[in-house]
This record gives sequence, C-alpha cells and structure tokens, in this order.
Amino acid sequence: MKLGYVFLLAYSLICWANVLLASPFSGWGAFLDVGQLKPINDDSGEEYQTSKIIGDQIDYQFALGDFLSCIFFVSENVNKGSVPSIKKYEYYKAGILGAELRAWVGPLFLGFHGGRYFLTWIETLSSYSGLKWSGGNGLGLGVESESGWSIGWYKEKSGKIKFNDSPDQRVEGDRFIFGYRWR
Repeated sequence: MKLGYVFLLAYSLICWANVLLASPFSGWGAFLDVGQLKPINDDSGEEYQTSKIIGDQIDYQFALGDFLSCIFFVSENVNKGSVPSIKKYEYYKAGILGAELRAWVGPLFLGFHGGRYFLTWIETLSSYSGLKWSGGNGLGLGVESESGWSIGWYKEKSGKIKFNDSPDQRVEGDRFIFGYRWR
C-alpha cells in the first residue's frame, strides 16, 4: 500500500509542476478486464470468490481541456464463487456503472471514479439472486498511447450490498484493463 502512496505523490508532483503536456482525446473505448471484483462478507471479511474468469469494460471519454477528461463507463465480470450458507449459486456477476475524472500528464493518467456497483449470484441462466446495488468508488492509474491502446490498474471498493437470503456483502478488488480507444 505504501508503494501506491509513493506513486500517487510522484504523479501529483509531476502534474503540479506541469512538466509534460496532457493528451486526453474523445472517443469510445473497449477493454478486457483481467482483474477481479470479488464479493466479500461485509461483517466478517470472508471472500466468496473461488476462481477468476474474465471481464470487460466499455466507456466513452471526452476531454475537458488540456489536463482533464471525463469518462462514463460500464464494467462487469463473471467469476466462480459460493456463499457458504447457500450452495445453489456457483457463479456471480459483479460490475460498475460509473463516471471517472482523469488528470493527464502526457500519456499517463490518474483517475478517480464513483458510481453504482452491482452484484448478482447465478444458479443457472434462468435462476439468479437478482441484481443488488450499492454506491462505491475507485482509483486508477494508467497509460493511453496516441495510437489508442491503453492499459490501466484500478483499486475498487463498494458500500454494503444487502441480500435477503445471504449475508450483507461488498464488492472490492484490483482490476487490470487493456484495450483500445477509437478517435
């Protein structure tokens, strides 16, 4: 965690000194998410994820000047997992519907976002727990080239998500996204 603070401090100093010019541009982006959003028991901290599968993100970015951009995005992933008290669910889907503000220094960005995080437990394609929602936020750091290719790391955490038939949960984790933005 201390390494994260060092990155944040160094990035902030570079932004403050205006050493480099920013390079945000407007357009749609599609990304592969190889990280994880995992459900966690809100009271005990027990993780319910049993294996990682994959996720995706679609967004639209528009520039707010030379050093800032705004992104509206939808991200989701599906993973294996189980709630100890309910054995019928073997998979879950978690995701985010949010907005992000990015500060740019050249191709580097630092993003802060907030939004609605969702979680649903899946038994079959026709049987699931229903979508449950909560607010949350995250922090991201990444690089987006002039050609449109992008890679980023995000730290996520939602608020409490309440379920009727299982313990209250939250969604958190690290996401690594890789993708392309069209101009």
